[in-house]
Amino acid sequence: MSVSVRPVAVLATIDPVDREVALLSALADRPDVPAIVHDIEIAGDTARLRRRVLRGQDVIEDEWVELEHVCPSCAVREDAGPTVARLVRTDGVAGVLLALPPGAELLPATAGLMASLAGADAPGVVAAGICCVAADVLPAALLGEEEVADRQIAIAPDDDRAVAEVVLGQLPPADLVLLDGGAQGQGRDLADALRRHGSDIVTDMHADWLTTALSLRHDLAHAEAHLHATSASPGVGAGNARVDDHGWVSETSDVWTLDLHTPVALHPGRLLQQIDAVANGPRVIWGRFWVPNRPDSVCGLYGGGRQISVGIADAWGNQECSTRWLVVGAGPGRDEVLAAFERAVLTSEEEAAGLLPWLERADPLEPYLGARSA
Repeated sequence: MSVSVRPVAVLATIDPVDREVALLSALADRPDVPAIVHDIEIAGDTARLRRRVLRGQDVIEDEWVELEHVCPSCAVREDAGPTVARLVRTDGVAGVLLALPPGAELLPATAGLMASLAGADAPGVVAAGICCVAADVLPAALLGEEEVADRQIAIAPDDDRAVAEVVLGQLPPADLVLLDGGAQGQGRDLADALRRHGSDIVTDMHADWLTTALSLRHDLAHAEAHLHATSASPGVGAGNARVDDHGWVSETSDVWTLDLHTPVALHPGRLLQQIDAVANGPRVIWGRFWVPNRPDSVCGLYGGGRQISVGIADAWGNQECSTRWLVVGAGPGRDEVLAAFERAVLTSEEEAAGLLPWLERADPLEPYLGARSA
């Protein structure tokens, strides 16, 4: 007898207390949906994985799992995937919720779970990636300078990510944002500046958000595209905002955005000079750029909490070269970021000189992008 396909939702958080509250509420509403809860415990240079299986108000399983390498991706592949595959075959189960360790990012988990379910030929489908964060916590988490160790949500002994980077790995790609207390205000404007078009938002952690999540269908490619350098796009936007040529400024809070784009290359040296003006402030950034001494390379940038990562994201191929920076911030600094971007763009005289002179010069970006190919 065939088994109907059961939806599976994946929950990501930056706060273990918020995760437990959200779980208790959801499982009380849906006793037919068990939850797999992963936690990574760091002790010195080692880490270990704890797996709980909850159903309703009952703890069905609670054990430490031996893995050769403990990280969220390995935990999904080696433990969560097989456990989900087992649960979706269980009578009376209408779906499954996987709660990731606080600090884990969404897309590696949803991608790994999709592969695991397909490999096991299990009757489960990833329905939604969920980001759970309280509206009053989001501003400091996204715009502050804390690292994961400061919030005790490190997922590896050497995890030195900014909390802002974790939020970027959870909220923008989510199918459903669970923004508790976020009907309006700064937290809501920040969430709307980040979350992708087509995503849903629920502003009460005690609502039946799990049923909503299980009714969705996760599109991995669409979720990845929002932040990927070649296809970076702005969020849905605030409900009440003043729009200008470069983005918008909220009418109800101090949140603002910039959508900075040009077909012209950035000057490598001036980019390095101006990057501090972009990074040093309460803001996050994602997108792409190109430089005239690497005309074949899509250069990506991504980060927050005064930490910006740059690297080679792709090759242009048949695409036209372009630069696009998407910036979300609050308070002062918008004009300074815009000015820094404009100073980094090649002048008309530099552009008219063509690419050849650049290929013969030393590359100031080599420490960050690696050596140029011959």
